[in-house]
Amino acid sequence: MAIITWKSCYETGNATFDAEHRALVNALNDLHVAMREKRGDEVLLPLLTTLNTYIRKHFQHEEETMLKYHYPDLEAHIKAHGSFKNTVKDFQEQVLTGYSGLSPELYKYLRDWLLNHIVKTDSQFGNFLREKNIYTCGPPVL
Repeated sequence: MAIITWKSCYETGNATFDAEHRALVNALNDLHVAMREKRGDEVLLPLLTTLNTYIRKHFQHEEETMLKYHYPDLEAHIKAHGSFKNTVKDFQEQVLTGYSGLSPELYKYLRDWLLNHIVKTDSQFGNFLREKNIYTCGPPVL
């Protein structure tokens, strides 16, 4: 798997959430670089700690905005976020118990989930916001 190059298809049309998504993608790219340099295992715990902070803030920001504007798919979105947070937490627990060699598996999971979620689910939310003429939701929280 290669470093993620930001593409226009990853953009939701909402500047705030696009900036937050870019920060998440940059964190994944940091993991990829560390893996290439054979430092994957040593960066996993700090990366997962950072990632947990990022996703908690980003998901909360998205969900609060969805609630504020009465997004009809809020519950499904919250469920998807919860599942992702649980999986990231499971990876973090594996690292804390000394499991090594996890970085390629983690990178693939994070990359696939995040890009898929942005392109499919978050883009629908972006369309919803554009229909309401909302293009930003304040400064990014990441």
